[in-house]
Amino acid sequence: MRPPSWIAALRAVDVPRLEPLSTGSDLVVWHAELRFERWRDASSLPWSATYGKTQIIGDDGARSVAEIELVRRLRGAGWSAGWVDTFGSAPAAWASWIVTPDALPPSLRAAYLGIKAAAASSAGGRPDVVAWLGDALADVVFVEYKGPKDHLRPGQDAWFRAALQAGLSQDQLAVARWREVL
Repeated sequence: MRPPSWIAALRAVDVPRLEPLSTGSDLVVWHAELRFERWRDASSLPWSATYGKTQIIGDDGARSVAEIELVRRLRGAGWSAGWVDTFGSAPAAWASWIVTPDALPPSLRAAYLGIKAAAASSAGGRPDVVAWLGDALADVVFVEYKGPKDHLRPGQDAWFRAALQAGLSQDQLAVARWREVL
């Protein structure tokens, strides 16, 4: 099966592929393997500047995080996109890359909130990035980012399942993973 056209914006290092969401899962979604370069001086930065996120060199050469770079890439491909900061306390410098459910177009906001309620999971289950082209459910994609040491959790499985039950297709769901090579 061919990857959906939007996934090219993520700049995967290999051809994205349909795979089980996680080991042992029967839920199949798109997976894209990414490559970033780690920001070398991050250990001297306070938590208030890093938000506990692995610091990388962004596409513009500045210090960044993967979630912002995914948003930047989707926006560069013509999508409206944002990182859904589930904890709500990201550094203020990142505000232009963050989206809240309230800022989504009305029908997408309703679908997002409906999926969240149906998943009955904590904030930890929601995908990191949401992107949309219009106000229809068919015009939205969700991307869960996983860093080198991160794993998918049961709440994320529940969220993706609820999204499919709400009418999204597997072509609208992806996991973007950075497997850092040291």
